[in-house]
Amino acid sequence: MARIKFLLAFFAMLICIGGVAGAYFYWKKFAQPEIAVNRHISGKSGSDFERPDLGKRHFDDAVALIKEGEFVSARDRLLYLMKYYPESATFAEARRIVGELNMDLLISKIPIPGKGEHTVKRGEALITISRRNKTTIDYIMRANGKTSEFIFPDEVLTVYPLDFSVRIRLADGTVTLFDGDTFFKEYAIVDHHLPPDCRAPVSTSVSERVAWSGNRPITFMDINYMNCSKWLRTGKIGLFLRHVDTGAAEGSPAGARPYGVMLEKADLEELFTILRVGSRVDLVK
Repeated sequence: MARIKFLLAFFAMLICIGGVAGAYFYWKKFAQPEIAVNRHISGKSGSDFERPDLGKRHFDDAVALIKEGEFVSARDRLLYLMKYYPESATFAEARRIVGELNMDLLISKIPIPGKGEHTVKRGEALITISRRNKTTIDYIMRANGKTSEFIFPDEVLTVYPLDFSVRIRLADGTVTLFDGDTFFKEYAIVDHHLPPDCRAPVSTSVSERVAWSGNRPITFMDINYMNCSKWLRTGKIGLFLRHVDTGAAEGSPAGARPYGVMLEKADLEELFTILRVGSRVDLVK
């Protein structure tokens, strides 16, 4: 009886060995060459090739939501991707789209948290309305489709309390905008020229919003305001946010290259719209 059990165990062991050998043969003959070919075609290593892009599903879902007009949901899905899947190949494009969606949602009539309405009272002006609602005249004009300072009693204006801050990172060539602590939008630095003593880290704030037409400063009531040159002066000497074609300007020696961080004009216009005097500005390494 013991001999029969021994023989049965021996045969079972042979079957197991045969199964392992068969699996190894199949791997060497078929599976391994196929993977090797796929790696060669893709140009990626084994670990890169086999790792799934877990963020892509969220990106695709967000794109579908945008096509359906669900902009808030699409933005939130992309923010989720950025937070939990920063290694995704879709991260950079998700970041760009979030910025565009955020700006569109802010300027449009689409309701978002914080956006409200102000009914104009007799005797009010844009400057008092902007101060009362912690916003800017430029935001009120842009969000309400205005090209002049004229407002009328009982007119309903869209307003939004602007609590934005800016992080300037010269090494990356980026100006990043935050709404509170949340990423809002990122802009590319076209050029920069700062005084020798203006080195990161610097923590300051917007001290003045400057608008020029020709060689004179103007206000929002001027007919040339919509197309004039604008820049944002900070509390740090020489640290300006300008658009690229400002030419020689205040803050630089006569005839010298102007100091500042230069952006495309459309990008600077957006920042000018939503940054108030007192908005935080950080120059980081």
